[in-house]
Amino acid sequence: MHFLGLDYIISSIVWLTIIFALVFTFRKHIAKLFYPKTSLDLFISKLKHYLQETYPKIKFDLTIIETSKIEKNPDLRKYIIIGNILDQYKNLTLDPNKFPQSTPTSLRWDGYVFNCEPNKDKLPPDWAKRKNALIIRDHKRCLRCSKVVTLNTIEIHLIRPIQDGGKYYLENLLSVCKDCEKVLSNDSKKMANLNIKDDLDSIVEKT
Repeated sequence: MHFLGLDYIISSIVWLTIIFALVFTFRKHIAKLFYPKTSLDLFISKLKHYLQETYPKIKFDLTIIETSKIEKNPDLRKYIIIGNILDQYKNLTLDPNKFPQSTPTSLRWDGYVFNCEPNKDKLPPDWAKRKNALIIRDHKRCLRCSKVVTLNTIEIHLIRPIQDGGKYYLENLLSVCKDCEKVLSNDSKKMANLNIKDDLDSIVEKT
């Protein structure tokens, strides 16, 4: 029977000790091999670009990027970050300073005043004109989140609801995007299907 020499055993122990010491010392660097930093960096870069381009006037608090570092799994960390961004979006409030005080004469038309009066549950017959006037007045931006709106994507929010005595004067109407109208409706089912959520999930999937 062949036995390993004492020198071989001692040498093996020394090498194993060195290897374990190196692994322990450089464990953070080794972890990066399994969870590449480049993927997370790309995600953060795309996230910041998306927020700046889509919601230019919202100052999102991005400290979650630093505080989430405790999570070592980058994929889970990404969802922690977008979850925080979503919460911030949902908690945005309408700024009363943005509420219009008067309607420029250039945005009025014949029959404008007459059609401001509610008629049961019917929208004014010149509803399309009102939408167009709002887009011009509000510079094609949602007054809650600053996202670009068009005639096809604009939603109109009433400062004072019709049931509370509100009317269809432009001073009582605000341009908002589809997501913001869902949030302002305070309907949990609608808020579960926000476009911003799909967009953020897409950024995670692509990085």
